[in-house]
Amino acid sequence: MQTTGLILVLAILIAVVLLSLFSILFRRKCHAARTRIAQGPSGLDQSGRLPPLVRDFAMRGGAEVGAGHLALVLTQAAELRLKRGGLFARFRARQIVGLGRPGFVWQARQGFGPLTRLRVADVFVEGEGWLEARLFGALTVARANGVETTLGEAYRYLAELPWAPDAILGNPEIAWRMLGEDQAEAKLDTRVGTARVTFRFDAAGDIVAMEARERPARDAAGKPVRYDWRGQFGDYRQIGARRVPAYGEVGYDYPEGFEIYFRSRITDCQPAGH
Repeated sequence: MQTTGLILVLAILIAVVLLSLFSILFRRKCHAARTRIAQGPSGLDQSGRLPPLVRDFAMRGGAEVGAGHLALVLTQAAELRLKRGGLFARFRARQIVGLGRPGFVWQARQGFGPLTRLRVADVFVEGEGWLEARLFGALTVARANGVETTLGEAYRYLAELPWAPDAILGNPEIAWRMLGEDQAEAKLDTRVGTARVTFRFDAAGDIVAMEARERPARDAAGKPVRYDWRGQFGDYRQIGARRVPAYGEVGYDYPEGFEIYFRSRITDCQPAGH
């Protein structure tokens, strides 16, 4: 009995050590990605190339070019469906967004106090996209990378530009064009394809909706597919250092109908890097 007990205790200790090691390695991987975003480059003034409606939106948001900012850091109270038709799970999230070139690292944590149930990282850095979800921050329960994931992350970078007015004003890799009096398209060419997102503005000149055709996704069986994608923004206010929409949500037009899978409230927005 004593031997059995010792073996059980030893097995538990080994499991705890391995979980801790896997968690540390995952956090280091995410930290390395954040560091690459935080190292810039800073934005270059693109105001002369932007449609006036787009330029005015960025300026009203407090965008600064030439101040040496390399990124914006967003703090979020987010909700995410982990599977289609499922309940929303609540996360605390932090996101760093590149200003002079496309890129972001979104890290979310679900837990109770110091205990972590799930960590999620959604990343687009230097033209490469990947996503991982880890139970207890250590055990991989979802992972995606490759061409479709990378292109999908490029779409996400564009779609979330209302939360990063400095990138609208300063990222030379984004091409803008008007599609109508109240609609503008943002285009980003990547090594794996072109992402295009259309934004709709209200009478006050604020972005209130976005949509994209055939964004890479996965069906219920996990097979790569393309679905139309759309979302909304609202409740504009000064949050930290920028005027941005406090609320945003996004979903896919599945064959069975439209469903939101992500919604978030921004609780802070601060420039980073000089």
